[in-house]
Amino acid sequence: MNKWRIFSVAAAAAMLLTGCAKIEQDTMPELIAATGTTPLVPVATAAEQPSHESVALQVPEITREEADITLEAEDGSIPTGCSVSIVPRLGYSGTGYLSGLNAENGSALELEADIPATQHYDITVVLGADTPSTCRILANGEPVYTLKAEENENFVRATVQGIFLSKGKCKLEIEPVSGIVDIDCVELVNNTSLYDEDAAISQTPVNSHASASAKALLKFLADSYGRKIVTGQYVSDSTNRELEQIYQVTGAYPLIRFADMQNYSRNGGNAAQATAVEDSLAWAQEGGIAGLSWYWNAPAGNASIYAKDTTFDLSAAVTDKDIATATDAQLSQMAASGEISEGCYAMIQDIDAVSEQLKKLADADVPVLWRPLMEAGGDWFWWGASGADAYRWLWELMYTRMTEYHQLNNLLWIWNGQSSSYQVDKSQYDIASLDVYVKDKTEAYGSRYEQYVALRNMTGGKLLALSECSTVPDMNAMFRDNAVWSFFGLWYAPYLGEYTSNDALLSVYHSEGALVRGDYQP
Repeated sequence: MNKWRIFSVAAAAAMLLTGCAKIEQDTMPELIAATGTTPLVPVATAAEQPSHESVALQVPEITREEADITLEAEDGSIPTGCSVSIVPRLGYSGTGYLSGLNAENGSALELEADIPATQHYDITVVLGADTPSTCRILANGEPVYTLKAEENENFVRATVQGIFLSKGKCKLEIEPVSGIVDIDCVELVNNTSLYDEDAAISQTPVNSHASASAKALLKFLADSYGRKIVTGQYVSDSTNRELEQIYQVTGAYPLIRFADMQNYSRNGGNAAQATAVEDSLAWAQEGGIAGLSWYWNAPAGNASIYAKDTTFDLSAAVTDKDIATATDAQLSQMAASGEISEGCYAMIQDIDAVSEQLKKLADADVPVLWRPLMEAGGDWFWWGASGADAYRWLWELMYTRMTEYHQLNNLLWIWNGQSSSYQVDKSQYDIASLDVYVKDKTEAYGSRYEQYVALRNMTGGKLLALSECSTVPDMNAMFRDNAVWSFFGLWYAPYLGEYTSNDALLSVYHSEGALVRGDYQP
């Protein structure tokens, strides 16, 4: 699940202050279809069927003002078991520091701040710990961040960017979760990163031979960017029941239908269930946008996407031979002579097989939001497990073979590598995206502005999207935080259902800030 909300203190300050952080997850949802026995969300009867009425956004007025506030820990009420110290931890401000804030005592440091303006603030906690510890920041009783403090004899600064606070009195709390921490002070300054002007978003696909329909789709996304978010939903199979469930609750269909090309893989694919292309064509004919991912079974060895479950090694397939536009006969000869490995040849055969399927959509002039080689930075998939260099080589091979050899000019390429170290050349992707899952189904998803700002700084000039999410984002929070993603893709059960309530679906699909099927006219 999403690791962004827990940082080591030393790393947090460095990553958040520079705004360019490593983005990664712990796990991803299993690729299994939801059972057919339990509805994903309660189904409305015909009499209960809502109309799709637009609801205005509720975004507070932001007043940007300079602010620089320091709250000394020793000036707050001293929690049970704590004391004010001046030694041995040096480098404190004020008259001392709060020592011994212990998770076992169930107490928290409480400080009162007079917030001068309704806007976003950067909150810095100056703290230290003798052993690894964690604590969280609360504002007016609401958790806003969890910090992990590593062992350090000195005080370190942990900055959390972009916390929205309303003008007036605010109770700030530092609550230990595990271990013992010392707190010197808490600082608040007005945030600027959320208000930075985005780099100009290109409306021209990176593929110079992109089809007119692909160009039109990218222009639509670019024109909508920052003003609207495009709704999207993953389907578990060709029945489209997730889409129908959303319609029965909201009276609207998502604009993007996301499906997977895994069944077209030569190794372990299921031809009888390989309907993603035909289903995408049908969806496009009904006014929707086709989104396709490829959870690619290893080309050889055990048929799995997971590195731990297959013997296929991408690094052994890497070659410096010019193979991206070679014919199959040439590749076969190269494999027979040992110029390239059998694994390399099998990999290109897989790319060719999937390309032949995608060509059906190209021939029908259907543009596709194409997301291959996802979540590489997490290293759980075989295409990321051999490291960044091998991953970038494979991305370039796939991009070149699909665009030049197969001339798939209907694809808009989505880079979803989840890490700056795995970033590919900007000339080979149109959209940058993240997969963000919250750990607890009760945790508010919000806008995910932290990831938005970091990805924006990493990939400046690209559209930013939530390619996978565990629940729909908060519409009002996105516009409040100036973090309006281009589109989102909600994963299927249990994320559509257990993690996403009917009220949450209604708040998105009825919002004036959302685009649903029928809002795109290619």
